[in-house]
Amino acid sequence: MNWTDAAAGTAIGAAGLLLAALGTALAVQRLRHDARLRRLRAHGLTAEAEVLETYTSTHRHTETRQVHTDRRAVLGFRTADHLPVRVEDDGDTPRAVGDRIEVRYLPGRPEDALPADTVDRPRHVAALAALATLGALTGAAALLLAGALVAAFGTALATGGDLF
Repeated sequence: MNWTDAAAGTAIGAAGLLLAALGTALAVQRLRHDARLRRLRAHGLTAEAEVLETYTSTHRHTETRQVHTDRRAVLGFRTADHLPVRVEDDGDTPRAVGDRIEVRYLPGRPEDALPADTVDRPRHVAALAALATLGALTGAAALLLAGALVAAFGTALATGGDLF
């Protein structure tokens, strides 16, 4: 084995570790979001909110140069204790000023309220996200294995030569 084989193996392994870290971060984020939705479904209180204002934010992806526009709405409602709360909705559902929608919130965290249509969204969306995360983790594991093999066996692996 020469130093280029070791360097290539290390680079492939590092790419695998990076993908594994990214996949793990995405999985953790997804699990936290799903846990929040489960808590809102099980223990959330409902309130009627009014859309107070709407706006869009636009940004350009540097690699693809595509322009992406996000719709946002500011919702206002009162808790069961009559406390006024304002939250932002960054969901995909178009909203107009004056619209009335149902929101769900946890009694101790009304500032984390979500529109009921977001909370009650079909669970197949979460299943697709979990599948994508699993794919990223599997790809990362494959890269880690490939990196380890290249680092250990070098060009013999690629050329069909003797491994030992």
